[in-house]
Amino acid sequence: MIYATLLTTFSILAFLILGATTIDWVLDSFSKTLTNWFGETEGVVQMVLLFIGTGFIIVLGYFAFAGIHAAFLGIFIDDIFDAIKTRHYPNLELLPAPSIRESILFSTRFICFSLLINMVAFPFYLIGWFIPPIGIAMQVCINGYLLGKEYGQLLAYRIPPDKENKKESYFQNGALATCLWMIPVLNLFAPVLLAASVMHTRMKTYPR
Repeated sequence: MIYATLLTTFSILAFLILGATTIDWVLDSFSKTLTNWFGETEGVVQMVLLFIGTGFIIVLGYFAFAGIHAAFLGIFIDDIFDAIKTRHYPNLELLPAPSIRESILFSTRFICFSLLINMVAFPFYLIGWFIPPIGIAMQVCINGYLLGKEYGQLLAYRIPPDKENKKESYFQNGALATCLWMIPVLNLFAPVLLAASVMHTRMKTYPR
């Protein structure tokens, strides 16, 4: 959890710095055009646009925090699965954990996919937040689906789905975890709880 939180914080800060730098570079590239349009107030306009752009990146980072945090924890998730197996299912035979390289590649793909989906949904988030139930519901549904799917796939590396349960869904687990991610401090433990709940849900249908 500590590693995942540090990596997430570093990634969001890097994303913020890179985004702000890119926006500043773009504004400088169009400096002459802005001067022609706004004259002496060009500097003020440039600062306002930089502030708005940086604010957009911060808000986007907030919406994507759950997915990024969950993805980084996915690198270390096998320790959680092993601990749950030892405590609750000692007779269960888990498949060997994927290599650290495979885990990093999977988590990287998920981070990129999660950011892309949240960027596409961002305008709808903003509109929905003026009608509170809609904005929160959209965030819970979208990220709940993403998180449930990701952790379900990570678990499938260790416990392959049976033929009868190939379409098993962990949307409810992901949706509940998304709600926990909105609560300060508790949000740091949300991915651990999500991993545990996904495994317990899978074991309910596991042939014994």
